[in-house]
Amino acid sequence: MSSGARTPQRAARPVTRDRLIDAAGAIFAERGYRGATMREIAERSGANLAAAHYHFGSKQDLYRDVVRAHFERLERRLAESGAIDAAAMTRLSREQLVELLRARVRAMLESFLDETSVHATLMQRELADPSETLPLIVRRWIDPLRQDLVLLLQRLSPKLAEERLQLCARSLMGQVIFYATHRPALLLMMRRRAYPPGFVDQITEHVVAFTLGGLSGVEAATPRARSRKQRPQEAKS
Repeated sequence: MSSGARTPQRAARPVTRDRLIDAAGAIFAERGYRGATMREIAERSGANLAAAHYHFGSKQDLYRDVVRAHFERLERRLAESGAIDAAAMTRLSREQLVELLRARVRAMLESFLDETSVHATLMQRELADPSETLPLIVRRWIDPLRQDLVLLLQRLSPKLAEERLQLCARSLMGQVIFYATHRPALLLMMRRRAYPPGFVDQITEHVVAFTLGGLSGVEAATPRARSRKQRPQEAKS
């Protein structure tokens, strides 16, 4: 009897924790880290303030867990789209590498444009008003994502130097994130309330084509840029 009475309490704890995570994600996205309060988060989740502190200790700990939950969802989506592995990619054809790029771009767009998720808004708040958690976010999630992209682009364009590949990776991410950060203005210009069906597929194909074209363009421009720098020296000699 007594053991049966304790079971519902143990089972309820993860549920309360999940409700707090969901409520906190929404409020952090609405107000940013500094504008949110533990009391408001607890009230929205249907829990009491003591329960919020019991599960997370502090607002910063809760914020880190919210960020972790959303980035882990993105990591799972990216893993499902195909692993970025240096040794394995040496055995892939160019067509397979392009398909890996396509799958990765689609996974990121699906994640950032998911209307049921606050991930993109949460990160906009964090970047506009950085909290003490930003170094952790960059080190644990953003930088590894960048490294994976650079590795994939390097396989697609092996002639490019590391510095150029870094710039290309940033440009690719800029294309993807644009459709999340500028969604309200874009929808007004498109005269729509939401992105239309098939929008993610359409933008995926555009980003992939634009990225491949950009890699070729940067690759073609690099020798010309070097030759222009060498001309004054050659004239002096």
